[in-house]
Amino acid sequence: MIKVYGTSHVSRESFDVIDEAFKELDPDVVALELDPVRLEAMIQQGQTDSQGPIFMKIIQKFQAYIGKKTGVMPGTEMLYAYEKARYEGADVILIDQDIRMTVQNLMNTRRKERVKAVAGLMASFVLPGESFDVSKIPEDKKVAYMLQKFRESFPGIYKALVDDRNIHMTEALKEYREKNPDDDIAVFVGAAHKKELKCEVE
Repeated sequence: MIKVYGTSHVSRESFDVIDEAFKELDPDVVALELDPVRLEAMIQQGQTDSQGPIFMKIIQKFQAYIGKKTGVMPGTEMLYAYEKARYEGADVILIDQDIRMTVQNLMNTRRKERVKAVAGLMASFVLPGESFDVSKIPEDKKVAYMLQKFRESFPGIYKALVDDRNIHMTEALKEYREKNPDDDIAVFVGAAHKKELKCEVE
């Protein structure tokens, strides 16, 4: 069976979700929202790679800013799941799209849209926004609302960051399951990807 678990990349609750998933499923395989490039960067540096276009660096700086507030740096929970899988003797598969492809897709979006998104991120550093506890994994309704607003405001970026990667991860999971039908697979992805993957693979 396949079971999809949603995490937040900057929330301590994510570690509890991962621990409970191992108790609940005792998975043969752990599937992570990572690609080899990002996993290697996290192992070597303890965090995601900071290389890339200025647009990506701004996103990473925003994530780091939130991480400092919560005490959990972005992506730490994925590295925790990876290390726990190795400790527990489970195999690991990396199902996310190559980060270089994702960056390229982002840079192919309209410049106006990217500028608007960067301006919004920069404003969020200094302006009070909608009440949202970044230390917790958001509820499904909250995620759906945020994704809808994101899609409406930044359709090209949404496609590059959410839709395209959902398709890639879904195909990777289906391909693995077809070859290994008896394996129990625990899938750990950010909350933004959880609903789509659950609908497609569970």
